[in-house]
Amino acid sequence: MRIKRIIARESLILLGILVLGLAVYFIGRYLNNIYLMHHQEDKFKVIQNMKYSLLGYTPYIRIMSFGLNISVFGYPMVSLIRFILWSVKTLRNK
Repeated sequence: MRIKRIIARESLILLGILVLGLAVYFIGRYLNNIYLMHHQEDKFKVIQNMKYSLLGYTPYIRIMSFGLNISVFGYPMVSLIRFILWSVKTLRNK
């Protein structure tokens, strides 16, 4: 029974981090599409500049990449932080 609770808790944490990361990504994508619609005459120049820039032409590209980074690296970072806190707690108790 205890293992089922652990698996359920970890899967909810993973699902929450994925949903958060994808929500940030799609908000950035939505804002980027609004930006491109308002700058329709500059669209080809914007797309050309996006191709040559690592982070993108607009800050919305950074928001999108931040959302993907949350989705990919969020759970390993949370696991690492929880492991460090657990080890410190264990060493203090002994």
